[in-house]
Amino acid sequence: MELTKIIAINGKPGLHRVIGQNKQALIVESFIDGKRFPVPLSVRVNSLGEISMFTTGDDVPLKDVLMKLHEVNAGGEAADPKSDDEALWEALVKALPTADRERIYPSDVRKLFTWYGQLLKAGEFAKKEGEVTKEADHKEAAAEKKAVAKAAKKKAGESTKVKASGTGVPKAAAVRRGGQRGA
Repeated sequence: MELTKIIAINGKPGLHRVIGQNKQALIVESFIDGKRFPVPLSVRVNSLGEISMFTTGDDVPLKDVLMKLHEVNAGGEAADPKSDDEALWEALVKALPTADRERIYPSDVRKLFTWYGQLLKAGEFAKKEGEVTKEADHKEAAAEKKAVAKAAKKKAGESTKVKASGTGVPKAAAVRRGGQRGA
């Protein structure tokens, strides 16, 4: 499971997959409804690959916690994120016995189980590390092919147009010196 391209956006519910990036925004796709939209670079985002859980010993990366939850639940649904805090803690302790109850907020445990459900529904646990990059490469190749076809179509449309001068060569603009200082 590859979590570096999966992000949580501040102020938006659920998880999102990074599809691309331009100069001013990340292009993301929602896990909830599959819609794509830009996220300005000024908005705070957190990559799931960079998040870890507090334990009584060393912190554990979120990927390891999610994989352990998947293993404990035999690939099925985990505790309902809307259940009470005690039930969620019991489910977390089954997967992560060293979880530090003093430093992990109940809202974070609820968020963990919400994210687990979204990743499970999206089939992220079934994917292997290489499959994500292959899927992204196919999408990137398709987008590049579409862009090349669009550019070729645009170029073909320009070559059939006749310029107003009739020669097909645009006229050079005259330089006015009257507005320049010292001229």
